[in-house]
Amino acid sequence: MSLLKSVEEELHQRSTIKPKVPPPLPPKPKSVFIPQESSASEDDNQGTIKRCPISESPARPASYVPPRPPPPRLPPNKPNALGNGVGSFQVNGGRDTSSLPQQTDSRASKSLSVPTRKEKKDVPKPISNGLPPTPQVHMGACFSKVFNGCPLKIYCATSWINPETRDQYLIFGAEEGIYTLNLNELHETSMEQLFPRRCTWMYVMNNCLLSISGKASQLYSHNLPGLFDYARQMQKLPVAIPAHKLPDRMLPRKFAVSAKIPDTKWCQKCCVVRNPYTSHKYLCGALQSSIILLEWVEQMQKFMLIKHIDFPLPCPLMMLEMLVVPEQEYPLVCVSVSKGTDFNQVVKFETVNPNSTSSWFTETDTPQSDVVHVTQLERDTILVCLDRCIKIVNLQGRLKSSRKLSSELTFDFQIESIVCLQDSVLAFWKHGMQGRSFRSNEITQEISDNTRIFRLLGSDRVVVLESRPTDNPTANSNLYILAGHENSY
Repeated sequence: MSLLKSVEEELHQRSTIKPKVPPPLPPKPKSVFIPQESSASEDDNQGTIKRCPISESPARPASYVPPRPPPPRLPPNKPNALGNGVGSFQVNGGRDTSSLPQQTDSRASKSLSVPTRKEKKDVPKPISNGLPPTPQVHMGACFSKVFNGCPLKIYCATSWINPETRDQYLIFGAEEGIYTLNLNELHETSMEQLFPRRCTWMYVMNNCLLSISGKASQLYSHNLPGLFDYARQMQKLPVAIPAHKLPDRMLPRKFAVSAKIPDTKWCQKCCVVRNPYTSHKYLCGALQSSIILLEWVEQMQKFMLIKHIDFPLPCPLMMLEMLVVPEQEYPLVCVSVSKGTDFNQVVKFETVNPNSTSSWFTETDTPQSDVVHVTQLERDTILVCLDRCIKIVNLQGRLKSSRKLSSELTFDFQIESIVCLQDSVLAFWKHGMQGRSFRSNEITQEISDNTRIFRLLGSDRVVVLESRPTDNPTANSNLYILAGHENSY
């Protein structure tokens, strides 16, 4: 009996100790599963934050992304030359519609496969804010809308880059004054007035704006940073002070941001040229019965008068261009083009020679031709645009042909204005634009839309155009820039 009792006691002790030896099973899976779930959710959040800047804007840092997902933006494969929220109207001709999107798609696919840090090093810093680089491909030109429904009567346009902010501005000369449009703030779609007087011509030299302004069509010199600061200060005041309308004597010269250039009233036309042999820059103005020649002084950052030549100008004055001759100190001033009289002479340039002390003007009885444009391409190579054709001649007016240049380019429309590029020329007409190669005379670009009437406003640094409906030419205009082409001369 004692043996049986001892066996029962041993079995009872084992049954009471056995459950306490192994650890409880329920806590074990909890301690493993909870960290895995939390780490997986954190990885998903970080991945969403890192991918947003790559898919939308690879060059921007990750800190730019807001804490919650932003609204959907334009896809990167859309051929919008201005990716800032303003819809662009693009008219592409022929093969142009396929080349530009394919180039953009390839860039988008590359940006997704490259890490963000490497892309920051590879992407070059833009020269200015507002105009991203566009692919320079064959038949890749397009009109990109920057302003819709402009009520101004615009005569000319140019561009300027603010040296402090690097923002790029379009500057328009209109009947209502001088206005500006910031290409980096197109989402606001508003123009700002810089100068209230009528402006028919303008040119930017560094931070100086030259213009033909006012009722008397006088040459003005404007300090661009000062104009922008003045316009910004006037917006802050409850009542605007029209300082531009005050007489010049009432405003101290040191506080004036716009100044008249003396003895330049009733200026008809102006042109600017740079002498590549001396690097001097000249401004020529045609008055009613005289010509003035000014030279840019770098130390003073202004044009100074060096020549005033009195003689009767052609009426009407259809053109005014300067031709650089290496042997002469000052450029020749071409006031008209007539039909050639000598053997093999296509055209004859009627010029004024500021270097001469006796005979200023080469007199002729030949009537002047209807010249659209004259541009000096090289030392002895001049482009002359006549109605429906472009002729390449030398300084004597004779046709000049070589392996690089064709002697004549013919178009099937009436040319209104042209823009010279490095290896081609863009001819603008009533309903669009066509580009021709200097070497082969082949069509390099073509844009046409018979429902719109286009007009070139300016081609200095940025090609700016306006368009109106064909069936309503007096309607408000749309403003465009030409993108996808190579830089002009």
